[in-house]
Amino acid sequence: MFVLVILLQVLMARASLVKETKRRLQHAMTGHSLVQISYILPRNVAIVLLMLGAVGIYALQTYFPDHFRKTFGPLLRPKELNGRQLPGAFYFLLGTAATVFFVEDWTVARYAVECLAIADPVASWIGSSVSSPKLNDGSSISGCAACFLTSLFVGWMMLPSTTSISTLSIGALVCTIAEALPFGNDNMNVPILTGLAVDYLEKRGENVQR
Repeated sequence: MFVLVILLQVLMARASLVKETKRRLQHAMTGHSLVQISYILPRNVAIVLLMLGAVGIYALQTYFPDHFRKTFGPLLRPKELNGRQLPGAFYFLLGTAATVFFVEDWTVARYAVECLAIADPVASWIGSSVSSPKLNDGSSISGCAACFLTSLFVGWMMLPSTTSISTLSIGALVCTIAEALPFGNDNMNVPILTGLAVDYLEKRGENVQR
């Protein structure tokens, strides 16, 4: 399964699609694949594999830059291509590993990673397609609205039926804020902050049957 995730990156890089479309599809498919793999892997094994994947990406970009650009170039932004910035996939794996480590409830951790996988690219797609006021260089009102509604839907589908509407809404709000933050990396901000917020609310036992 781990090898298949790597092959997915290569196949998406070679797909005949617009670059941003490829990036969004790769983002969504990778995150969803990692969530599905979590159902067959122990937590500790998942963390180790995710960290190894992040280290592998760092090593490939640092020590084998030509091979890295040749293989993954179509998925990389300009700063990632010239080596001045680590690729988003590095932070994606690191953020997922941190979420699995810090968020005790497996279900909440999966939900948080799925929010990153789906809500983040939907926000990017809607934000670039629907004209609206900008909040900062990377976020807009339309993108934030799309992120909120998508993460709310993800929570409704993935979290237990005992999770209250208020918890679902707060989780979606935290996801939206984390995605729009002008600092840090959203591949880490989104899953970690969203997972910790919902995990905290679930532990408080404030949920009612919805």
